[in-house]
Amino acid sequence: MQADFHLHTHHSDGTWSPAELIEHAIKIKLTHIAITDHDTTDGISEGRAAAAGRLEIISGVEINTIQRQADGTHRDVHILGYFIDAADADLQKLLASQRQARLDHIEKMVALLNADGHPLSMEMIKACAGYGAIGKGHITQAMVDCGMAPSIMEAYEKFIAKESPYYVRRESVSPEQAIAAINNAGGFASIAHPGKSPQMMPYILSLKEQGLAGVEAFHRMHSGNLVRQYIRFANRNSMIITGGSDCHGPYKEYKATVGSISMPKDIVKKFLDSHCALNL
Repeated sequence: MQADFHLHTHHSDGTWSPAELIEHAIKIKLTHIAITDHDTTDGISEGRAAAAGRLEIISGVEINTIQRQADGTHRDVHILGYFIDAADADLQKLLASQRQARLDHIEKMVALLNADGHPLSMEMIKACAGYGAIGKGHITQAMVDCGMAPSIMEAYEKFIAKESPYYVRRESVSPEQAIAAINNAGGFASIAHPGKSPQMMPYILSLKEQGLAGVEAFHRMHSGNLVRQYIRFANRNSMIITGGSDCHGPYKEYKATVGSISMPKDIVKKFLDSHCALNL
């Protein structure tokens, strides 16, 4: 039983098609995966058709939410949804609003850049996105392609990061709204790559009161010590442990690839069993 529960395709900001992702997962002998594209479920049915029963595909999604804090600041919080009914009308309405908000956000940023003489255009970004819902990776790639920066990371730091004069705050649903939509679609919600902030564990507990069920302990940005901390935290608070490579394809050296995050078989089994338990 080998699994990866955090994977992206070209339907969001990955470079692999669902079929390419599936073939690679089968090649490395994974038995279970979750397709968790940002703010879309379009890759799930395509992935299942490509898999043709050769491995189990869990219907998932990653919703990019914003937590509005008491001091007026905002923080990105990514909420993963697992075992969702991808056809759920309310969930699809929320995801459609997310994608439109993303387009509005990018158009505002492009306008700021154009006003300063930078050549970036929406057409360039959409060409990089291809099938996918536009993400930061597509924007930065377009910036590199039109000569605004020599690398994707430099493009991000210069033009997209919060410290940039071109930064535009993205509008989004709240973590609580995302959790409710996932739960109402028959799935369960897990917080993605929570990181090492000392405020995070109390915040996760507050979201648990709003229906959050899981914690992504296993992630490429988590050290071994942090993984162990989140495992203990999840077990202590009766939460589901989730994890995965957060793979976006083979094109970025700094991105983990499919199956590169190893999870113990008992944790994988508890994850798979959790869906049944939550629906009893």
